[in-house]
Amino acid sequence: MNTWAALYRSACDFSTRSPQGPATLSWPKHRTYKERLIKPEPTEHEKPAYPALRRILGTTTVICVGVGGAIGSGIFRTPGEVAALVRSPWIILLLWFVAGGITLMQSLVNAELATRFPKAGGEYQYLKEAYGDFAAFFFGWVCTIFIIGAGAGTIAAALGDFAVDLFRLETKWASPLVGCCAIAVVTTINALGLRTGAFTQNLLTFLKAAALLGIAIGAWYLSERLTPVPDTVMVEPQEGHWLKMFTLALLPVFWSYTGATDSIRLAEEVKDVKRSLPRALFGTVAVLTIVYGLYNYTLLCALSPRDMAREPSVHTLAFAQLDGYPVGEIILVVSMLICLGSISAVFLANVRVTYALARDGLTFRFLAGMSKHQAPIASFVLVGLIAACFVLNRSFAQILKIYFLASAFLFGLTYLSLIIFRLRDRREGRPFPSNAYRAPGGVFLVIFLILFELVIAASLIAADVQTWRDPSAKNTFDSFLTLAFLVAIALLYQLWKRFFPRLDSRNT
Repeated sequence: MNTWAALYRSACDFSTRSPQGPATLSWPKHRTYKERLIKPEPTEHEKPAYPALRRILGTTTVICVGVGGAIGSGIFRTPGEVAALVRSPWIILLLWFVAGGITLMQSLVNAELATRFPKAGGEYQYLKEAYGDFAAFFFGWVCTIFIIGAGAGTIAAALGDFAVDLFRLETKWASPLVGCCAIAVVTTINALGLRTGAFTQNLLTFLKAAALLGIAIGAWYLSERLTPVPDTVMVEPQEGHWLKMFTLALLPVFWSYTGATDSIRLAEEVKDVKRSLPRALFGTVAVLTIVYGLYNYTLLCALSPRDMAREPSVHTLAFAQLDGYPVGEIILVVSMLICLGSISAVFLANVRVTYALARDGLTFRFLAGMSKHQAPIASFVLVGLIAACFVLNRSFAQILKIYFLASAFLFGLTYLSLIIFRLRDRREGRPFPSNAYRAPGGVFLVIFLILFELVIAASLIAADVQTWRDPSAKNTFDSFLTLAFLVAIALLYQLWKRFFPRLDSRNT
């Protein structure tokens, strides 16, 4: 009897139940190749179930992700670039605090959006709710390739350059290969699980912050000064365009703060997200502004802006008077350690965008696989391969340009979504969500941030146009290639929607 009952239940798996009568058997018929390729909407039994993510991250870890993602190659390469444009030490310091203020504005906007939609993926979730599947598909793919891949590739390229200087490697491929090895190490560590990745990130972040403060204290002690060294040669901007020079100098400074808000993509795994996430975002900006301000102040006490101008390793130059000590080598090792921690932060938080994209059926399903230790291993491997491709084919400066151009479009749309959500609440007569943090002056912050992103995009495109007109310059046309890729991804959505229909039901 039990055997017949089991057979009956198995047969009912193929049945179609009618509310008016008993189940009727409907055996699957043969499907053509086209019918198998263009899949119909799946039934409830066919929809994959993804395990709910556990909220295991505290405020300290979230701060470490933000600080660790921001402190990287930028803080070492930026001071020399800024000093070449601005020769006043006080204006240089002002630039670092202005960039910190802009990052705080971003944190305020992202704190409201992240607590409205505390899900994995951060900006991906906001765009999906504000604009629909197309914007989510566009952001997810572009973020995976250009934000995560190019972002990690930028830092890995800098790490490779530091390794070449440290070991005095002369092979052409030495720097890219070292960068690829660093990406492989970080991918492996994060694939071991969220707790392992978080512990490693916390440790590297504390070491990075301590190393920066150590360099700052050492430079200040050797300078034997309490105030910055005045520059005797002032660079007059052409036609008195102080604002243009200030803006150009602000961009490399802002790169050093990039990554401070990456922790919002971990919102689905943060405990007490309404309180912890805003506090962590504001704490991240406070830590970065204090550390960067002290670091640059001490460098300016040790060196004049003229000595710093165009110098790729200003921190090493500050210790040049210590003959007989391997200070330069020690600082290069510290620089590599800082870059390694920054790559780890990029992977730990940002790969959640790729995971969320796959979980929603907007990219390949295998990328939504989550290990028992809560690590999306397939997504880690994919973004690691993309980052390695950038390292092998572009230099640090070229990858940085690609990153900023792609992020200008994506983050501009993200900030605009805050206005859309508030207008939607007002139109439908809904009060502000009780579980969300409300950003003060949110609309004005959004308008300013969108204008700021537009300025970045316009300046990068204009720089490529100017390079194209210069016959002696090496033309890479990276901005135009990036725009072409963005258009291609937008067109890809139509093909994806047809051949890989999205599931209507998802884990939320």
